Amino acid sequence: MSDRTPFNRLLGERVRRLIERDGRSMEAISLAIGMGVNTVARIVHGHAVKVETLLAVMYELDAGPSDIEAIYADFAEHQREGAYG
Repeated sequence: MSDRTPFNRLLGERVRRLIERDGRSMEAISLAIGMGVNTVARIVHGHAVKVETLLAVMYELDAGPSDIEAIYADFAEHQREGAYG
């Protein structure tokens, strides 16, 4: 079973846009939070991730309430559609 659900792919796209907005590379962000670049790349590519890991990335990217609200709205929509997993 793949962990690349529709929600995970959308989450990855949102994180990719946050990284672009930040202006640093995935490598720089990974180094700043003490994780391997493959961990951040897995998020961007739509793979499942631990909540703690996602929150560390979001914190480092200075994600604001509107970013978090958008991710939650995506999750809620996918739950209603039964497309989470």
